[in-house]
Amino acid sequence: MFLANDSKEHRESKVRRFLMTDPGISLLLAAVNFEWTVCRAVLFLSKRPNSELRPLMASYYSLDAYKELWRSEIVAGSNFNPLAVVVRNWSSVREAFNARNRFVHGRDRYTKNMATPHIEALLRATGYVDDYCNLLGSPLLGRMPTRRRTSKKS
Repeated sequence: MFLANDSKEHRESKVRRFLMTDPGISLLLAAVNFEWTVCRAVLFLSKRPNSELRPLMASYYSLDAYKELWRSEIVAGSNFNPLAVVVRNWSSVREAFNARNRFVHGRDRYTKNMATPHIEALLRATGYVDDYCNLLGSPLLGRMPTRRRTSKKS
């Protein structure tokens, strides 16, 4: 869906493209964009080798799980901010994910007016994560850093 060299603006335009014709799809894409960005940020900011981190990340799917992953991989042993601090509109993101879940499970539908606040909250949150990584000198565009396993000497 999103590629490593897609800018934040390009991803946002993909999300907004469906808002007029299919707001539910736009909401889903906004949530995917947020999750994709958080996962990419974890891969960029963690000290663990990607080959170890990717299988671990495979079981993380909820906002609380992403918060825990961020805490264990990014915050622990550093002075980086927790995800709910980086994402300054965390309560709006939680509401947007609740809306996304209702839509996905067939419990609700979304018009443009109903979906727009959730989409905007998710795009803003994605921007906060992207900006935080840029501030730390780890822009999310392009190639991922390569971290090798440290070999244990006998």
